[in-house]
Amino acid sequence: MNNKTPTIIFPKWIKEVTPNPSRYVKQIFRNLAFLKIKEYERQLQPFQAKYKMSFEQFEEKVKSQKKENFEIWDDYLIWKGLHLAHQKWLKRYI
Repeated sequence: MNNKTPTIIFPKWIKEVTPNPSRYVKQIFRNLAFLKIKEYERQLQPFQAKYKMSFEQFEEKVKSQKKENFEIWDDYLIWKGLHLAHQKWLKRYI
């Protein structure tokens, strides 16, 4: 297996945009992470509005209920997936 770091060959016009092409590529991926964060925030809003609480508060409420409510559990599972994805992209952005 080849352990070499891949080489990226940039088009010549990139030097017109930035003197440091590697920084340019990093900024593109940072922008991608930002867009993903905003998309997940948009998808999280309906749950926050519906339950008028944060995910952490909602999770605590769901887990402490004695009787299962399938609609709430369905929302919990979807909300948790969105929350985890949002957290993942936040870490990538920083």
